[in-house]
Amino acid sequence: MSKTILAFETSISNCSVSLLYKNCIYNDNKICNKNQTQYILPMIKKILKKNSVCLNEIDIIAIPKGPGNFIGTRTAIAIAQGLSLGLRIPIISLSTTLIIAEQAWKTFKQPRILIILKITETKIYLVQHEKMQKNYWKTINSKKIFTISEVIKKMYSLKNKWIVIGDNLKLFSQDVYKNLKFTNVSFPKSEFIISLYLSNSRYKKCQLSHTIFPIYFQKSIF
Repeated sequence: MSKTILAFETSISNCSVSLLYKNCIYNDNKICNKNQTQYILPMIKKILKKNSVCLNEIDIIAIPKGPGNFIGTRTAIAIAQGLSLGLRIPIISLSTTLIIAEQAWKTFKQPRILIILKITETKIYLVQHEKMQKNYWKTINSKKIFTISEVIKKMYSLKNKWIVIGDNLKLFSQDVYKNLKFTNVSFPKSEFIISLYLSNSRYKKCQLSHTIFPIYFQKSIF
């Protein structure tokens, strides 16, 4: 019997809600420019009502744990924790950059994803994800915060082909990186949290609400 999963994503600048119900996925996405708290609950109510699903029918809540901005990341986790405690629904929380990587994979079918997100005028959040066998994503780098010059040096050093996703790619002279394909950030969508859940058992690990801790960008511009 298939699970009913409610997924929502608010960690950067968008609101995204998805519902896995009877093996079908239903989605609603909205760019809300940091007003996630205003839109996310009505969007959740709308998608449940449209598909005649009650809150007590939900088996799993799936959310991002960051990195993201403070308000957006905190909003998703707070709503998930409230529903989990009130209805005893387990939670799955995944990295926001992992969700972006899965989204990029579905779009470009390129297994190497380099994500660059601007934190301040001088600091960049950079993470490399590579898709391995059995749909498992490997995170290549342990260090995540770089200066712009460090990012440029790192991009020059990459030998294989990578998809580069970011929110401020004009900082870089894109034509000089022969192995890199640049694309503007497509804000993470909740349907790819469900995609990760369905792709590999590693992404099906449920947590109790009090064990979920958010990851924030420092002084994020989002």
